[in-house]
Amino acid sequence: MTSITLPEVWTADSNKALSVSLVNPDGTVLGKEFHPKFTYPIFGDAEAIYGYKDLSIQLKFGATDLAPFLNVSYSEKLDNAEALASVIEEVQKNLNAQEENWEDAEEEVAQEDGDKENEQDEKDDNGDDDEKPKNGDDPATVIKKFLPDDIFTSESDWLSHLSSSATEFTPPGTLLTSYPTDDSTFEVWKCPISDPLQQKINARMQIFVLFFVEAGSYIDASDDRWRIYTLYSKSSDGVYKFAGFTTVYSYLYYKDAKSYDSSNPVPDKDSQDFFNLQHRKRISQFLILPPFQGHHHGAHLYNALMDEFYADPLVKEVTVEDPNVAFDDLRDRCDIERLDRLGIFNDESFTDAPVSPEWIKFAREQSKIMPRQFERLVEMALLRRLKKSNARQYKAYRLQVKQRLYKHNREALKDLDRFERVDKLDETYRGVEEDYYRILQVLPAPEYVEPKITFRQYEEAHGRSGVIEKSKKEASSSGKGKGKKRAQLLEVPEESAADGTKRVRFE
Repeated sequence: MTSITLPEVWTADSNKALSVSLVNPDGTVLGKEFHPKFTYPIFGDAEAIYGYKDLSIQLKFGATDLAPFLNVSYSEKLDNAEALASVIEEVQKNLNAQEENWEDAEEEVAQEDGDKENEQDEKDDNGDDDEKPKNGDDPATVIKKFLPDDIFTSESDWLSHLSSSATEFTPPGTLLTSYPTDDSTFEVWKCPISDPLQQKINARMQIFVLFFVEAGSYIDASDDRWRIYTLYSKSSDGVYKFAGFTTVYSYLYYKDAKSYDSSNPVPDKDSQDFFNLQHRKRISQFLILPPFQGHHHGAHLYNALMDEFYADPLVKEVTVEDPNVAFDDLRDRCDIERLDRLGIFNDESFTDAPVSPEWIKFAREQSKIMPRQFERLVEMALLRRLKKSNARQYKAYRLQVKQRLYKHNREALKDLDRFERVDKLDETYRGVEEDYYRILQVLPAPEYVEPKITFRQYEEAHGRSGVIEKSKKEASSSGKGKGKKRAQLLEVPEESAADGTKRVRFE
């Protein structure tokens, strides 16, 4: 009975107890089994399962159609309700103590940075424990709530299904693009959420969002504005294996009444064809499964999306929903390489800093990239060709970057005094520049590509010319006489890297 009083014996880390694997049609594991990064949406914020010794939860998916199989095993179960309550109470006491220490540390940081509102938001987000699974619940029952009804519990039936269905399976939707690798071909498929087979696969794959996307949630499968892009490997004998996916939602794009009315057809009274109107794409979930990570498949999938959106004249802008640091890096690399291929930075109107707002607006609309992301890409392109030995150019570049940082964080910084702003700004700028160099050093040297249309050609086609020259002249004239007081600029760095190192995160 001694072990009953030891909480660590009867408490399992749900991230470690749960193993996930993709299984080939012959029953072998594809790559290696892996563990989720997060299980708190399923087992609660403590990510702990109580009342079982040597707990093992095996969640397996067919590599082709993601047909799921669940098996839960343990050497002993704690049926004594009083002892179980004691175990849970002890673990929760330790957890609460850790949270109090963490909150105290967060409060000190918040007071130092003037960011108390963010701290309160985090406390509010953690206040929904009543909706979490009850402690001591059967883990199989709990996890089944997040899986489709067609889950297999008989391993022999499941293996039989894998063997018989693999050669008959074709991904739902239409083939968007493909690319070869050493031993197979990878294909990107696009499908509306309303497709019956896609709905079945979507119900099976959504749990990966909970496992690997922090604060991730399921999409509304009844909303037909969702489009699912799936990535499959295809062997020489025609067998598909699921490698990853992304979900994209479409929003109506409304710039102003005049441009909207002149660019959109008048819809039929009973028409529901939203996709024949100007719209904005929003990338929501984006995930490459662990067995396929580290081979640039994420970049291929992202580029497939952007190729399609760039070619569609009705898509006016592409945004990303709450990207994490890893996705930010991928997007930065892919976006700047895309702009190089389009010759955007070879426009003669793309000058050294400060780059004119008129050119930025023109070039951003050509690329369909959201404003903040495009401004960062411009800063990277400027840094790539900047000669630091030219003090004037380097100063102008720093001021352009700092102006964006200040504009992005104006509300959070308004209460800081001048000297704090100057000090924080200098520290943050150095971090930004270092991060830009980190991204640029892995990119190939760009080849010269003639832009499809230059800013000057665009202005002349619209009956305008000399816009940039005129704005520079006006700016020069306004600077004469008494000098204007400069705003003090700043951005507070975020500590968002998984390894605890300071990172400045931009969206």
